[in-house]
Amino acid sequence: MYSQTVILGVVVSILFSELTGLSPAGLIVPGYIALSLHSPVRVVYTLCIAASAMLLCRLLGQAVILYGRRQFAAAILIAFLLSAGIRTVGILPFSTDVIGCLIPGIIAREFDRQGVVKTLLSLAAVTGVLVLILFVCGWPVAGL
Repeated sequence: MYSQTVILGVVVSILFSELTGLSPAGLIVPGYIALSLHSPVRVVYTLCIAASAMLLCRLLGQAVILYGRRQFAAAILIAFLLSAGIRTVGILPFSTDVIGCLIPGIIAREFDRQGVVKTLLSLAAVTGVLVLILFVCGWPVAGL
């Protein structure tokens, strides 16, 4: 079910992107978010790490030339280092981790490219449609 959910998420993401011109935070992200809806804290934490990585990437971009692949790599590395650093230091009052090691970086890149609001709304729409499809197909989603 795990693989099928991610692949179905890619299909729904492509259809959404073609119809609206907006990216739902990358093609694979909605599938992973749908699989993680049982833990809303983890989803919110992932989005916070992504927003922090985007801001740090913008700051870094003022000191070095970042565009294209460099910017994408920087977003992924910064998000990874942020989450690893927070986990190592243990400054959170709860025990959780981000969704995957690449997902926050992919989201951070889309936050930077099309804006936080458009990305979050697109991600919510595609994830909602994906969860609805999974629910209709009888696959368990988010404890429903």
